[in-house]
Amino acid sequence: MFKILALGILFPLFIFGQRQNNLSKTEIGFFGGGSYYIGDLNQLQHFKNIHSTFGVITKFNINPRIALRGLLVLGSVSANDAQSPSYYNGVYTNRNLSFSSSITEIGGGIEFNYFPFQIGNSVYRGSGYLFAEIAYFQMNPTTLYNGETIELRTLGTEGQGTPLSPNGYYSKNQVSIPFGIGFKYPFGNTFCFGIEYGVRKTFTDYLDDVGSDRFINRSQLNEFASPLTVALSNRNIDGSAYGPRGNSKTNDWYFLFGITLSMRLGNPDECFKH
Repeated sequence: MFKILALGILFPLFIFGQRQNNLSKTEIGFFGGGSYYIGDLNQLQHFKNIHSTFGVITKFNINPRIALRGLLVLGSVSANDAQSPSYYNGVYTNRNLSFSSSITEIGGGIEFNYFPFQIGNSVYRGSGYLFAEIAYFQMNPTTLYNGETIELRTLGTEGQGTPLSPNGYYSKNQVSIPFGIGFKYPFGNTFCFGIEYGVRKTFTDYLDDVGSDRFINRSQLNEFASPLTVALSNRNIDGSAYGPRGNSKTNDWYFLFGITLSMRLGNPDECFKH
């Protein structure tokens, strides 16, 4: 019995041969890939208007199954009614709206490995994983008008900041819930390569500056706002005061996908000397 217990205790030590420390559990690396959005100006088409995205990622591996993670990423999203699908019969082409917004996101959360994983351990190799975070992000929707880039938030294109709307100006600073999947594989005793796809649930409908179902009355808006605000509040090609502007029942989403390359900051402590 003693021999069996001793073997059960010592065998894992001979397999791993090293004890993890805080540095050897910590990774830091780079993220690079693309970003896009789903919302009022692009309701269905994933991977449309992809923009380049890059950032830094760090992880602390609590154990071979669970890691804490943090991500700082810079990207952008955009959409244009001129590119709307033909099956909408020109409704959104006539709406004639467009936007572009930078995205700066910083977040942190947890990562769960499908299989035990540890860089530098021949027993633990590649693994798929799930992740969930909470993140802060900053947006700034703009549009191109008469050859100039116009910031939309402070214009109040839906009557924000006037007696015509109960809403004030929306904030550039927002919260999102990132979650997604990935796969990672170690290279040698130090490096790890990964691919990742993440969804960002937001709590705003104004990533694209469009939240209201209908256009605001331009004649009334003209009494309280600038001519530029009036012009950008309704850009219907046919000059109509009517038609769908957005969908107030759903918030906007954005998506990040790409590759990661990280390195372990330290080596495990040696448990045995030979």
